[in-house]
Amino acid sequence: MERKEVLNSPEYWTAKTQVDLYSQAQKYMEKTGKNKSQLAEYLGVSKGYVSQLLNGDYDHRLSKFFELALAFGVVPQIDFIPIEDYVKEDMQRSQFKNVSIEKEKEYSWTATANSLTKPATCKDLTSCITVFDLPKKSA
Repeated sequence: MERKEVLNSPEYWTAKTQVDLYSQAQKYMEKTGKNKSQLAEYLGVSKGYVSQLLNGDYDHRLSKFFELALAFGVVPQIDFIPIEDYVKEDMQRSQFKNVSIEKEKEYSWTATANSLTKPATCKDLTSCITVFDLPKKSA
């Protein structure tokens, strides 16, 4: 099955949503130090239900999905995106999945030359080089 076909599959989106909810449950348990029994008590459900949740063996009503997400302290957001747009973005993301992009840094310092002082700020080091224009020596 090609990726485009997978992305057009309701089963894919169901499984993805289940995994996302599972991840939120795990994060909540780690953050609060709750075990499965304590989580079941907190949610007002059985331990078996929590086991199903954590095993991905469930198919919730939408209202229950929102109830669980909110109980984990997160707001689920559902976006409706044209499938062709999503497939294009997915292909682009897959091309760059191994590329690490460092957050933009701002470099600041005070430069001094020939008794002149000038504060310098720039977004990257290559442009910083030209920020301070030194006076030309007279011949």
